[in-house]
Amino acid sequence: MNAASDVLTDFPWMLAVVLGLASALLYSQAATTKALMPTALLIGVTPAAAVAAFPAVSALFILPTYPTLLAAVEMDDTGTTRIGKAVFNHPFLLPGVINIALAVAFGFLFGSVLL
Repeated sequence: MNAASDVLTDFPWMLAVVLGLASALLYSQAATTKALMPTALLIGVTPAAAVAAFPAVSALFILPTYPTLLAAVEMDDTGTTRIGKAVFNHPFLLPGVINIALAVAFGFLFGSVLL
């Protein structure tokens, strides 16, 4: 707890990384939020940092096993959307990570200005 508290106090953006990885493994935004947000707040993460990091729970697409991702690949009649040979080689990874990174960055930017 002390080590996690020290890291998250010094680098609050790391909460977004933790939330992203946890949501990829749990396949649920709600479960990730319910499991990790109270703990993050208890170990000293500011509420503004928790709100700014919240978009990271949308990282369900990282592992190509989520049903909607697989359905999107299967529905592509052109054959251009496919999962590559590597687990992290699919067409949703780069746009998704960029969007989440931007949302978290804007969250921290606006949180520091507004709060």
